Amino acid sequence: MDIRVLLGLPDLLMVRTLVCVQPHPDDNEVGAAGTLLELVGRGCEVVYVTVTDGGAGAFGEVTDREVLVALRSQEILDAGAVVGVKRQVNLGFPDGGDYTEEQVREKLVQVFREVRPEIVMTVDPWMPYEAHPDHVKTGLAVARAAMFCDNAVLYPVGERPLWSVPQVAFYASSHPNTFVDVSVHWQDKGRAMLAHQSQFDNEQWPVLWGYLSMSARALFDQHLAGPEASGHAEAFKVLATRQLHFYPSAIYE
Repeated sequence: MDIRVLLGLPDLLMVRTLVCVQPHPDDNEVGAAGTLLELVGRGCEVVYVTVTDGGAGAFGEVTDREVLVALRSQEILDAGAVVGVKRQVNLGFPDGGDYTEEQVREKLVQVFREVRPEIVMTVDPWMPYEAHPDHVKTGLAVARAAMFCDNAVLYPVGERPLWSVPQVAFYASSHPNTFVDVSVHWQDKGRAMLAHQSQFDNEQWPVLWGYLSMSARALFDQHLAGPEASGHAEAFKVLATRQLHFYPSAIYE
């Protein structure tokens, strides 16, 4: 039996509060914008947390770090507006810097205790061949912050009371178990991504968008399609927080 069912946890699209943590300013849109649009439309409060300042994500002629950070700070807001996100938290760690996962985790524990989300979402740090340190550190920090958010020994109670995060959803996962029909939101996902002009408004966009669209259609065909149906889907690995420790079968569930 799925432990999430045993625990009475709601399906992904039924949650009312969600914190979506991204390593860089555009990752939430690439990985989950369609699902986030659907959740916002259902009345879910979605809070964005961005771990790094995006200052190493140069493309084309923009190579000055300070200029790029300022540019991407505005792009986060523009993309969030397309999705319908009303609150954003920027942790400000240097893109590609030598900050530690523990430093990110400490800050996330406080955010989770304040927002009290029913689920947190982020990149999957265990994706095979994931080599970007910001992605690995962010994904691990989110998973571990969810585990220890209610631990007053490791993270003493201050202004914010303890909170037990029930579930974690990973996008960009090689072992997804949840598929969301985002067909009606697919073009808005593209608009949200293109709000990050410093990253996507270039000659590589048609290839990237074509790849994402093809992958989303394949997910829909494999997991959601009925007779003669077609559409786009996003995929997630959704786990109860309890499955993040001493739970060998989690990869299969």
